[in-house]
Amino acid sequence: MITKSTVFFLIFLFFPFVLFAQKDPCKNLESFDQDQLKTIAYAYNYGKEHDFGYTMAAIAWQESCAGRYRINFSDPSAGIYHAHLPGVIKRHYKQKDTEFRRNVVAERLIREPDFASQIALEELMYWEKVRKGNWKEIIKSYNKGYSWEKSKERNKIAEAYFEEVNNKVKELKKFFSQNPRLLKQNKPPKAQDSPKTQSLPNSSSPFILLKERN
Repeated sequence: MITKSTVFFLIFLFFPFVLFAQKDPCKNLESFDQDQLKTIAYAYNYGKEHDFGYTMAAIAWQESCAGRYRINFSDPSAGIYHAHLPGVIKRHYKQKDTEFRRNVVAERLIREPDFASQIALEELMYWEKVRKGNWKEIIKSYNKGYSWEKSKERNKIAEAYFEEVNNKVKELKKFFSQNPRLLKQNKPPKAQDSPKTQSLPNSSSPFILLKERN
């Protein structure tokens, strides 16, 4: 027989978890604040002309909770879309990866949403060419590069990532169809105003150094 004291104990035990789930700022679009809504709308508009509008919005939601958490020290990655820092340095800047340069790139990715969006779009278009337009493989490669082809474990992670992004795309399509004004109010800069590639300094630094996870 369940006593009243047992019931009260269970309520006391699980109430914090229920409360947290209700207040989770990343779980669903209805819980987003204005900054998050602006971020996903901006991401959509940035990628729209290249048919990556919903993809970029979904990745921004998946990776950074629509801009709330813009750095991951363990990857290391940074920005709205959590661009992988060694990859950005190698592919975008075409320079040697150093710990100091990771800090410089991370700071810019966090500070400049237009630059972060440019990098994300470059990455998606790179994989679009490699994967010959296969959207599922593009998303898996955005997450795990080439490695998911060679490892069952990494393929499992990439598959789960794809499912998360795919589900978010479906939710975003429904949400934006009901809130079209949001897309009109948060557009990226014109092409001529897009950020230009800057040379990276090569120097030692007293700041926190982001090391790649083994």
